[in-house]
Amino acid sequence: MYYSNDYDYNECIGRGMCSIAPNISSYQEIMLILLRSIAFYIINCEKIGLNFEKLKVDVVKRIANLIATNEYTDEQLLNVIIQHYKDYIFIKREYIKECKAKDITKKDLAKVLKLTPNMVLSDILALGHKLLANKKMDSLQKCYYELLFVMLKSVSLSLVKLYDYNITDKTALDKIIEGINLYNYSRFPLKKIQKSIIELAKTDKILWELRQQAQENTFGKSSKTHVSLSTTPGKAILVSGSNLFDLYNLLETSKDIPVYSHGDLLIAHTFEKFKKFKNFKGHFGTYNDNYILDYATFPGAVLITKHATQNIEFLIRGRLFTTAEIPQKGVIKIDTNNFSQVMDAAQKSKGFSKGRKKEGLEVGFDIEEFSKRIDSINLENNPYIFVIGISNYSTQQADYFDNLLKQIPANSHLISFSYPYKDAINIANNFPLQLTALEILFKKIPATYDNLVFFITKCDPNTISGMINLKISGAKNIFISDCKPNVINPTVMTTFIKLYGLNQMTHPTKDLEKIINKKEPA
Repeated sequence: MYYSNDYDYNECIGRGMCSIAPNISSYQEIMLILLRSIAFYIINCEKIGLNFEKLKVDVVKRIANLIATNEYTDEQLLNVIIQHYKDYIFIKREYIKECKAKDITKKDLAKVLKLTPNMVLSDILALGHKLLANKKMDSLQKCYYELLFVMLKSVSLSLVKLYDYNITDKTALDKIIEGINLYNYSRFPLKKIQKSIIELAKTDKILWELRQQAQENTFGKSSKTHVSLSTTPGKAILVSGSNLFDLYNLLETSKDIPVYSHGDLLIAHTFEKFKKFKNFKGHFGTYNDNYILDYATFPGAVLITKHATQNIEFLIRGRLFTTAEIPQKGVIKIDTNNFSQVMDAAQKSKGFSKGRKKEGLEVGFDIEEFSKRIDSINLENNPYIFVIGISNYSTQQADYFDNLLKQIPANSHLISFSYPYKDAINIANNFPLQLTALEILFKKIPATYDNLVFFITKCDPNTISGMINLKISGAKNIFISDCKPNVINPTVMTTFIKLYGLNQMTHPTKDLEKIINKKEPA
């Protein structure tokens, strides 16, 4: 079995962070109860003429933040719970008050969470654990219950990333509130949840399209670009995560200090406006989320941008900074666009003594060139077309595709967004750019084409949403790598694979045999 995060060195091995600790599961259950309760009163308030748009946005931001809860301190967990509970009490009172004023019969939730002022975090988490233990669901219900939550996280994160561009989408906002309200039903609303999952997946795709346009409008067009992987002697700043705004604003401020991208910010080098910065030296680190190793070996300040969902080693402190709303334990929270502390830490750090020369790489793609390549594919001979999705670039996956390509039929075409073969399109895990490439592909080759095969080599809420969108489009052959338990429960993932007709990546020879012989998913 091929794991999307099976590296030589990584957080899973280093700290066991690929599983969800019991207290985090309990915390998420408490959060889900509070969020669904708030959603219930938001919806019922709207029915009687009260609108709480800001609170709806807050709910979306909090769902998105749940992706990174493994890094929260006990104090942070408690503060978030308290704030949610205050919001719940506030909107419930507003609803009751308005019902009385208008002589309307109020609606109440059958099951509510009651917290008292003297409760400490351990008491609250114990309550969450008890509620989890008392859940009675069969495997199908459990799958859809958790899958809906994953989809809510994915769409919430996509919407929050759009907010950076001052763009909102009321339809998406309402779909999220409606989706989380489904957890308030006394009887499991299976058909409603199934419908909501499909609607959320389609909504996610729309948000990716909006973000692609926003990226170009803000930072200029993306084009194929050579990116240096070398380092130069001197002080330096590393910027990690995926938020282009934080990186751009830092570059505007720190014009004399060399800056290196990290992780998914590799894509920044392809946008026009980033190319003007002479101090934007290149990209540092590996491509497989080795944050512990990369941060430990980088001799300067590190800025972790908003919306990052990485696990970090607690041993490296004093030079880690973030613009995130809730900072990881020991990471210094800074105000957006105020990078003075980051630059000061960079100047005080050791810096690169000699620098290191490394071969660079091509990032991004030329749309016209890619379109011509797709147009050149002749479908008359029923060629196999293998599409390899965005990735964490693990060594294990590289071995898998090395072996696979040695065995594919002669009339095959390979389109890779990650695996580094000669015609690969490196889009650095940027979903909007992947969507652009897929739309070009589907204009020539429909998703329903029998010999079109997709390999999903990364697993997070966005990629699960992407898989569902592929199935909606009619894709028949989808192979996926394993998901970490902190993304989706392994038992739930097994049911999800069966429900959606997916295939688990196992061994290149066996998987290729399944593709060629048109075997149904096990």
